[in-house]
Parts: sequence; structure tokens; C-alpha cells
Amino acid sequence: MNASHLEQLARRWAWAGLLVLPLAAPAHPSRVETLDAAAWSRLQQSEKGPSAVVFSTTDCAHCPGVIAQLSGHIRAQGSRARLIVVVMDGAGPELLRHEAYLPADRLFVFDPATPAAALRHAVDPRWRGVTPYVVLMKPAAPALTQAGPPAAELLQRWLGETGGSATGLARP
Repeated sequence: MNASHLEQLARRWAWAGLLVLPLAAPAHPSRVETLDAAAWSRLQQSEKGPSAVVFSTTDCAHCPGVIAQLSGHIRAQGSRARLIVVVMDGAGPELLRHEAYLPADRLFVFDPATPAAALRHAVDPRWRGVTPYVVLMKPAAPALTQAGPPAAELLQRWLGETGGSATGLARP
């Protein structure tokens, strides 16, 4: 094989990569939505497939890692699960450009007119505001709420990858 043939192959592969990569790229949120207690209830009922909700703050050191973990797991499994991020202390469209939130399908902020404690209580009465806080939802199944990154076996059970169901997860 000569150098020009290798260059031709490299160009062909590069072109193919340009065609494939945009199709595999996750959707970025297009707007910042407001979350109040009623919106949380609607969100739970409106999701038609598995959804992971990560509650974060702009100064949370571990939240970007959990968001990346969930995004990576969803993509690696080829799942249609949605990733939703709720920024508890943020506001404005600048959040749409924040690198940590780019993997999200939807991006919410806490409603500033509603006390944060009331919103946390609507999500889970036991939650005291620790972040990252993860809610794994699946239609017609109980949801799991927990602080910190979910274990791999829990994510597999949530997405039904092992043939099991999400039974046994505690609904908030």
C-alpha cells in the first residue's frame, strides 16, 4: 500500500466519521424550564420511558461526574432513557452553555417563587438538599431516590438490562 492510498483511506474514514458522529451525539437542552411542585408532578407523569433526574447546584463538585456517568451509561446501553438535570440555585440561559449540563435532554431550575424546602419535599420528603440527588424513574414502576452516584447494578436494573424489572425501588 502506498502513501496516497493510505491518505485516501484516511479521508474516507474521516468522512464516514463526520456522518456518524452527529447521529450519535446526545441532544442538548434547548431551553431552561422552571420546576415547581406542580411541574415535578407533571414531569413524573409525562415521561413515557426511563428517565434519570439529577438535582444539582452550580457549586456542586460531584454533580458533573454523576451527570456524565448517567449520560455515558444511557449511551453505552443504547437506551432511549432521558437525562434531566435540575439546577437548584441557577437561573438564566447561561446554564445552557455550561459544559456539565450539555448531556441533558431537559434542563430545569428551581422556581424562585417557591421555597426550596417545599420543592425538595415534593420530590422526596426525606431529602434535605444534599447534591447530587438522583431520581431514576420508569413508567409503571417505583422510582429510586438517592444521594450520590447510582451503582452500576442499580442502573442495569433500572433500564431492565438484566431481564429484571425495577421492582424494589422506593418511590419518592
